Amino acid sequence: MRNFKSRSSTTATGVVRSRHAFTLVELLISIAVMTFLLLVLSEMTGAAGRAWKSGQSRTDAFQSGRTALEIIARELTPAVVDTRTQFVIAPASVLTSVGANNVAAGSPTLLWMSPLGQGGSLVCVGYYLLRDDTRQYYRLERIYIPATNSTGAASTYFPKMVNAGNPLDPATRTSAVNANWFTQTWDATAFNEFDPSNTSAVVSSAADGVVAFWAQCLDVLGNPIPLVSNSTVHPQSQLAFNSAAYFQMATSTAFENGASFAYLAQTAQSMKANRLPAAIDLTAVVLENDVFQRGLQIPTQINDYTASGALDVNQSLADYQTALQKNRIYNARVFTTRVKLTNGN
Repeated sequence: MRNFKSRSSTTATGVVRSRHAFTLVELLISIAVMTFLLLVLSEMTGAAGRAWKSGQSRTDAFQSGRTALEIIARELTPAVVDTRTQFVIAPASVLTSVGANNVAAGSPTLLWMSPLGQGGSLVCVGYYLLRDDTRQYYRLERIYIPATNSTGAASTYFPKMVNAGNPLDPATRTSAVNANWFTQTWDATAFNEFDPSNTSAVVSSAADGVVAFWAQCLDVLGNPIPLVSNSTVHPQSQLAFNSAAYFQMATSTAFENGASFAYLAQTAQSMKANRLPAAIDLTAVVLENDVFQRGLQIPTQINDYTASGALDVNQSLADYQTALQKNRIYNARVFTTRVKLTNGN
């Protein structure tokens, strides 16, 4: 039998070198295989990165929305009113008229007094929705005003509750139709969270990515309270709820006509209610960061009302979600909570 041997050559130093080597075709095939494997690996890495980024975005949106409602609930629960204080849910225009920029149209502004902070000192707290399409800022903002500023002096923006020199001072009186008791001394500086000279008001972001926000007041029997602005008794009012309005709220059973809340005509004998709602349903719609990065158009908030003049949150939310989907936004997160006010019963 013949023996087959590989051909080889011997160098001058005696080292044997094989003449076998890769051909051009083999090199091209190897490069193609390596390129394919790199593309597959790159795609797998990219998919994993996108999945992680998407998951992180969803987590951020969830934490932002849920945390914001928990903070509001904690501060709303001990809210107080009496003949010297007020609780209102007002339209965005109330803040716009005193210098606040980019308050979202159609969104509510909540303003109230609450014993918070060290020693339970009475402070003014407010929440409103900020919308800046140019900078893609969609935030639930919080304004916090203590009685004294950071230097210990009386706060410029704290609502005036009493005037010892003039008990009849109109600045200390709450109104049945407006929120001027809160805002009469407010200006653009109060809402500038980046102004170091502002030592009387603290404005901060409660949650990012909030594009819609509803606050529905409920009476003691759990029924939605009609808006002040939808009543015939206070036609000049733009407020959704006002503790200083003239109204009556059923305590255990409905009135003879079946209603559990009624606005009263202002007469010489009628008195302001000075009452809080028994509870407030808060609903927020939060979008993930990638929606804003894609430059999609964010629809403005939609508000629907029942036949009685109360806010219909369910229908408002359904219509708003439809508007979002028309703009190719499908991953909106909805958060809702019911806050029972300790002093509302």
